[in-house]
Amino acid sequence: MELIGRINRRKIYYVQIRNNSEWKSSLPKNDWVAFTIADKEDEELVPPSVKICMDKNVSYTCSAGTLAHWTENYFDEEIAWRGGDYEMKTKQEFDYEKSPVTTAHKNFGEGFWFASTLAHDDNFDIDKIVCVDFTKRKVKKHLTDLIEKINNGWLPSDEEIELAQYDN
Repeated sequence: MELIGRINRRKIYYVQIRNNSEWKSSLPKNDWVAFTIADKEDEELVPPSVKICMDKNVSYTCSAGTLAHWTENYFDEEIAWRGGDYEMKTKQEFDYEKSPVTTAHKNFGEGFWFASTLAHDDNFDIDKIVCVDFTKRKVKKHLTDLIEKINNGWLPSDEEIELAQYDN
């Protein structure tokens, strides 16, 4: 995991998970936002990665890329499975108010802007945004450009769909 910038007091990290078996151990242990970027060719990477993020106590997830809504649904499904498992084991009702909030964004810039400036949890002080890049073509440069723009007062476009700009 690499620190690629800051927006206000939030540190923005980048981790590319393809060909990087160590990515799991670099994630924060709690109180963080996952900004995930996944496209159709990354579909098989999403399910195990969602479980890893949940195991690392992610507080908020913002999904982007062509699989944004599918990734968000997978996070929601994992939350529901874990809630059901908790209820079966403890015989107590699971408090979904304490589970991660999930969002999906067709507009890449708007999604990153939201994740890095607005995503919050009333129960935790979130100061780490981890950009989890599933893609083959990478989006690190686009993210660093967006960090600079946001720090200079930029706001995202109102376009419904805005795709990521890939490094290669």
